[in-house]
Amino acid sequence: MLQNYFKIAWRNLVRSKTYSLLILCGLATGMTCAVLLGLYVHDELSFDRYHAQADDIYRLNLNVKWADNEYNMGHTSAPFGPTIKQEYAEVKDMLRIKPRDLTFRVGEKAAYVKQIVFADPSIFRFFEYKFTEGNGESALSGQNSVVLTEKLALILFGKTSGLIGKVVIVKDSIPMTISAIMQNAPANHHLTFDAVLPYENRQVNAMNLLKWDSFNTWTYLRLDHRANVGDLEAKMPAFYKKYIAKVIGDDTGTKVSFKIALQALTDIHLKSSHLLGEENGSSMAYVYTFATIALFILVIAIVNYVNLATARSLSRAKEIGVRKAVGSQKSQLIKQFLTESMLMSFMALTLSIVLIILLLPVFNTMADKSLTFNFGDAGVIRFLIGFAALTGLLSGIYPAFVLSKFKPALVLKGASSGADGGQFLRKSLVVLQFSISIVMILGTIVVYRQLQYMRNSELGFDQEQVITLSLRSPAAQKSAEVLKNRVLESPLVQKVSLADGNVGDGLNNKTTFSFYAKGAEIPIGTEYFHVDADFLDVMKIKVKEGAGFSQQISSDSSFSVVVNQAMIKRLGWKDRTAGLIEVDTKRVPVTGVISDFHLRSLHNQIEPLVLVLKKHNNGNLYIRVSGENTRAALQYVQEVFEETNPGQPFEYAFLDQTFAKQYQSDERKGSIFLSFSGIAIFIACVGLFGLATFTAERRTKEIGVRKVLGASVASVFTLLSADFLKLVAISILIAAPVGGYMMRVWLQNFAYQTKLEWWMFALAGSLSILVALLTVSFQSIKAALKNPVESLRSE
Repeated sequence: MLQNYFKIAWRNLVRSKTYSLLILCGLATGMTCAVLLGLYVHDELSFDRYHAQADDIYRLNLNVKWADNEYNMGHTSAPFGPTIKQEYAEVKDMLRIKPRDLTFRVGEKAAYVKQIVFADPSIFRFFEYKFTEGNGESALSGQNSVVLTEKLALILFGKTSGLIGKVVIVKDSIPMTISAIMQNAPANHHLTFDAVLPYENRQVNAMNLLKWDSFNTWTYLRLDHRANVGDLEAKMPAFYKKYIAKVIGDDTGTKVSFKIALQALTDIHLKSSHLLGEENGSSMAYVYTFATIALFILVIAIVNYVNLATARSLSRAKEIGVRKAVGSQKSQLIKQFLTESMLMSFMALTLSIVLIILLLPVFNTMADKSLTFNFGDAGVIRFLIGFAALTGLLSGIYPAFVLSKFKPALVLKGASSGADGGQFLRKSLVVLQFSISIVMILGTIVVYRQLQYMRNSELGFDQEQVITLSLRSPAAQKSAEVLKNRVLESPLVQKVSLADGNVGDGLNNKTTFSFYAKGAEIPIGTEYFHVDADFLDVMKIKVKEGAGFSQQISSDSSFSVVVNQAMIKRLGWKDRTAGLIEVDTKRVPVTGVISDFHLRSLHNQIEPLVLVLKKHNNGNLYIRVSGENTRAALQYVQEVFEETNPGQPFEYAFLDQTFAKQYQSDERKGSIFLSFSGIAIFIACVGLFGLATFTAERRTKEIGVRKVLGASVASVFTLLSADFLKLVAISILIAAPVGGYMMRVWLQNFAYQTKLEWWMFALAGSLSILVALLTVSFQSIKAALKNPVESLRSE
């Protein structure tokens, strides 16, 4: 019997090649998109779950409030970990990690490495890493040990084996001995690094291990698996009062709200975008978005099958009538139609597998992932079979029950197909399809506008034609002034500034400045850095009040301090003369107020900022070059740098490109959204085409009568199209509030957002109407042009 079902199913699919092809393409496309997006979502949710003790590992996060200052951060200070481990029995182990950048040197070869971490030896007990040489137990046993990844080992030595005991030089003069070579950290690990150095190596790390108020360390705790996280968090207020309150000036323990929270290791990747310095990380919002799109596309593909299957009901009515007349039971017909849907679903799965193999490399490039799909794995095979079976069942169950209800006496007379009762559901499904499509069209418009808004927004300074030169090694920092003066000798260079702050990339120092006005002290926690007198000119930052920096001002930094407008607003001052600022124990007036400018991407709110004039800064050289010959200017800067700093790596970036990189993640996700939205809309159009076909078939005789009575082609086209436009209009009414809400939620991920405007909804609605008209026009015009004699012949 089953063989007979498959034989009849195959004959029906082959007989109706156009419908079969439409259904096959729709299902295969839907399956492919669902699998690709499912792989992305699964990868995002898999971060750090592979560690053996992942469920017992937590990171300490801080929420600090005082006056009108508030900080959310994933950083603590050096004493946190050891003290908490000593204080609470439920803490079985602790780990401290501090990220940094360093220059590594082997002989004449030097490499500036942005991603290194200082860590306690427990890093190899907390996290699962694979070693090609050495092991985690002894990797950081010595203060001058260093663990390299295979990536950095290849850069420095050109090989990954035989390196144990080799020496690399950091900070120009400090020898470190290679103790292990590890494989590069897995892509789904929240930490990214190229080397690990001992956390307590004071010579390289240069930090006070007893300083409670220097928040620059990630602290992880491994708890006893029986411990209650909530109970431990409840003990943290007492911990704050005992160890931290007095150190930060909160003698009573009540002036500052200092909350210590434990964040699960598996939550770090997706639930840390609210934390300082992690604003541009991944987010659950994108996971929900892509999971929803995958579901939408699959629903649209299944709805297509339902609509196209019922659209064929007229052509199959007599077949069903004959089979019922000769004794076929309703259950047998249901099995027959479900067999057809299952067969189509597994054929679609076969095509989908081919598409996944072809498209996965493209999708990986688009998403910046390394996703794989192992078709030889038994679990994957079971998943695919179950996925296809479920899709086939959901696709075929409604047509099976509807078509099996046909009454043989009526269908053999040709009086009625018996399918008219399903019109409401079919139209409802089309409304659902187009509601989803309109939401995705609106989403496409908003995502594109937001990306354009971020790209084109004014940053408050001129980022074009500015080269950032990193001066990280001690030797490069010592020669910084000489380098600056040499660079200025070229007519291709307009201005040069030395600063120890980062513009466009990385965090700057944070501290609390005391402001004094009307006898009251106002503490403001703020980002700050030291600059020379040329900084504002190089960046073309406008001075709104007072004066900028001057070469004639004393090198004593206390005499020249500039703040931004956000600081004046935070202070509540009318102008800069309303009070004084304390710098280096001296209370001095604010020299000037500059316009607000973005230190980082538009993900981040502009915060109060203090710039302090100081000569001989370390960190970065900012060079504004002429736009006439940028390549020649860069070449000149490189030549001067290499002459001034022989053997040092030349590390540079154009400031506009640095800012652009911060939007790459958003643009990649935006590209995924736009691409899959387009696919969803296309699949919905296939479904609409199916309903147009069904409607044209059902109303063939009505159209014939109208034409005999004098109806024009245009009037018939309008008659048929009006039905679909009504459905689209209903879809617009449903989609507008739903899409508006979803886009408002999505835009909350950005500190600076484009506005949802009426024209976006109007454009989404207009495009949906245009798409609907283009889709149904073929069938409508075909029906309108059909000879009425053929449709009325049976009468």
